[in-house]
Amino acid sequence: MPDNKVKKQKENYAELEEEQSGIVQMLITFTAMIAIAALICTVVWKVTHKGPRADFGKAVVEVDNEISGSLADETDANPTAAEAEIEKDPINGDANMVFEAVDEDVTAKDAAIIRILPDTEGITSVAGQLRNGQFLKRIGINKDTGWSKVLYNGQEGYIISYYLTTDKDYKAEEPANPDNRVTTMDGYVILFRDCNDIVTVATQEYVNLRTEPSTSQGKTTISAQLKSGLTARRTGVSIDSGWSRVEFNGLELYVVTKYIKEVSGATVPDDDDEETDAQEE
Repeated sequence: MPDNKVKKQKENYAELEEEQSGIVQMLITFTAMIAIAALICTVVWKVTHKGPRADFGKAVVEVDNEISGSLADETDANPTAAEAEIEKDPINGDANMVFEAVDEDVTAKDAAIIRILPDTEGITSVAGQLRNGQFLKRIGINKDTGWSKVLYNGQEGYIISYYLTTDKDYKAEEPANPDNRVTTMDGYVILFRDCNDIVTVATQEYVNLRTEPSTSQGKTTISAQLKSGLTARRTGVSIDSGWSRVEFNGLELYVVTKYIKEVSGATVPDDDDEETDAQEE
């Protein structure tokens, strides 16, 4: 009897182990089926939801549609250094002018006036000058107006962009016309470009004509006055400094550009015209 009882218990244990083994096998099979189904769903989703891709070297990275659009917009918005160095006359503005943020070192192609405002008309807004081989940090570019924002003596300043370059090895070239590069007594280099037109006083009664493009020496550099109704031939203009070079009574003199205007069809006065001698302000 005891032997039969023991035998019965062994048979029960064997049946229990067989049942447990079957359950484990079923769990393994079920898990495998779920994994296969998930893999199939993933493949189908990738095929039916294929998005744009960006290539980085040899790797291909999936990019979300929204992110891809942002990258394109950023590329279009940020002006390159080459764009900033295209020669164009600047559009004057004020402290509210908006700049695209950049972070780069720049030097002058030759010499560039640094201003406290992005405006070439005010000679009193001059803060200093950057020379070729000297460097400032450019923190902003406005490619529509032609201005760059720089850090100068811990303050924000403004320089016409096409006078600047990011090429640290750039060497200034001698101008074809030596008269186009003038150094004033207070050490500023004024760069002119050739022109040929007739100018007269803009609105006031007269304007001073000076022996150099600077007012730093006061009345001592006043050589003549261009009065209302008289004209002079302008032979050069410096957008950067706000000065013009004129021929008047056989002399080469300089006048603040904003005080004169171009006249079409006018003639230059002869040397014996009256009221052309130097006068004090």
